[in-house]
Amino acid sequence: MVAEQSTRKKRTPLTAEQRERKRKQDAAYRASHLQEKRAKDAAYYAAHRDEALIYKRAHYAAHKVERRISDAAYRAANREKLRAYRLIHRDEARASQRVYRQTHCEAIRIQEAIYKAAHRKKAAAQKRAWCAAHPEKKHAYDAARRARKRGAPVADFTAAQWREMQAAYDHRCVYCGKRAKGRLTQDHIFALSKGGSHTLANIVPACRSCNSRKQTGPPVAPIQPLLLTVASAKA
Repeated sequence: MVAEQSTRKKRTPLTAEQRERKRKQDAAYRASHLQEKRAKDAAYYAAHRDEALIYKRAHYAAHKVERRISDAAYRAANREKLRAYRLIHRDEARASQRVYRQTHCEAIRIQEAIYKAAHRKKAAAQKRAWCAAHPEKKHAYDAARRARKRGAPVADFTAAQWREMQAAYDHRCVYCGKRAKGRLTQDHIFALSKGGSHTLANIVPACRSCNSRKQTGPPVAPIQPLLLTVASAKA
């Protein structure tokens, strides 16, 4: 056995020029067989999905620090490229995120609770900074949360819809016509306590006086449906 091994020719190491030529040949081969390789990889992954996921999780856990450093370096070197990609695929990314959050809502809630418990001060500081930078979104979130607590079947009225609605009504109260830019309140045509929804079709801008006078009763004056249609189209 030793004699046989000694008679074998040793492999001559490639020169720098040969390595470069081989690298180009390999790259050209991969480029010309890209679709074939993708189909083969997809078929293999479908047949070995569980094994691939186990390997992927183990590899990620073992190389977490290296991956973070590599990802940070890539983002720093391709900042403009990534920004342009996000702008082009913004709607697709948002739709994908919504689907993911709906599918994994319980797991996300648990992860967020664990993170907040471990980073309580940091999480509180981040929340205060976000609220200060996005007061309209914070107001819309709080209003939707209160509506859900009061039993609203739908609570999807957004800050953007509220801005569009106020502009459609020229920042005037829908009941008395008084202009109160920045001081209008959201009045629910059908009160939340009576099964009304916190949604675009059930909200009109009203001054504080008219909103307080209406309370949970019917509208105190006829509502112009044309403006409501305009607001719906713009939202």
